[in-house]
Amino acid sequence: MRGLVKPPPKVLNFPPPATTGDWWKDQIICGDSRAVLHALPNECIHLAITSPPYNVGLQYDSHNDKMPDDEYLKWLTTFWSELYRVLVPGGRFALNIAPTSIKDFHPIHYHMARDLVHLGFIMRTEILWYKQTMRRRTAWGSWKSPRNPHMVPSWEYVLVFSKGSWALEGNKADADITGKEFIEFSDAFWPISPETRGRQPFLKSLYPPRRGRKTPEQKENSHPAPFPEKLIYRLIKFYSYKNNVILDPFGGTGTVATVAARTGRHYVHLDLSQKYCSIAAERVAAETKQMRLDEIPATPLESVPAQAMVAETNANYSPRKKTKRK
Repeated sequence: MRGLVKPPPKVLNFPPPATTGDWWKDQIICGDSRAVLHALPNECIHLAITSPPYNVGLQYDSHNDKMPDDEYLKWLTTFWSELYRVLVPGGRFALNIAPTSIKDFHPIHYHMARDLVHLGFIMRTEILWYKQTMRRRTAWGSWKSPRNPHMVPSWEYVLVFSKGSWALEGNKADADITGKEFIEFSDAFWPISPETRGRQPFLKSLYPPRRGRKTPEQKENSHPAPFPEKLIYRLIKFYSYKNNVILDPFGGTGTVATVAARTGRHYVHLDLSQKYCSIAAERVAAETKQMRLDEIPATPLESVPAQAMVAETNANYSPRKKTKRK
């Protein structure tokens, strides 16, 4: 239907000139995510999806990705407490996280789950995102020996939580997941290739790149660990209704906002990096443009009267001149 596609976004620098009405809805907001979350009204978000910085020394545009573990967890808890406040009753939080080391194993995903439950979240489930790639297999430990072998995870976790209730109320007509999708997505083992080849952040904390070996592929000016759109699509369709509001407090280059717009949801994108926010705004604008093009109805061939088609054909037809063969 025409007129339902939202206008393309621009980057909104925080604090904005005015904070009246739904100033935050369908916005790419650049600023301190904690300050932005604090400025949001109570119970305005239906689903939050994010992957916080891994704290393994990745090269983010505007973040120190190497804190002591206790400091890192305390820092994140300040986000999670605000997130709990802005979720509606029954609202969901999908947290993508991975273990951060192999040789000196840090089960950071367990610690985050513990902290979120202490804040009052209900832990619903955990999804295994199987990335189907093990580009560098150097972390064997004691090779061919039980002395001290290492397991190398080829997956990341998506931990899913709810606020206050297991159920999220909504209009049944706005549930747009198909039966086939529901059956497929309800299997919590999700084999989805990563957006960038060799996305294994825990390996960065273990080994430096080998001499002469290329670093993992990464697009110019891109995020070091972007979400694959297929992963976000599954979470949005499985855990939200159309017209719900989807938040990413560590929005990066805008995968959550882009897929939310594509699936008929509202989005709230937060990030401290002006560069990442600019990329996110461009991605959502491109998506919005494509959606507008998709709204333009094509003229069916059957709707053109046969007489008019014949007349137009005859008017445009000019017979070839016969030429004598030599």
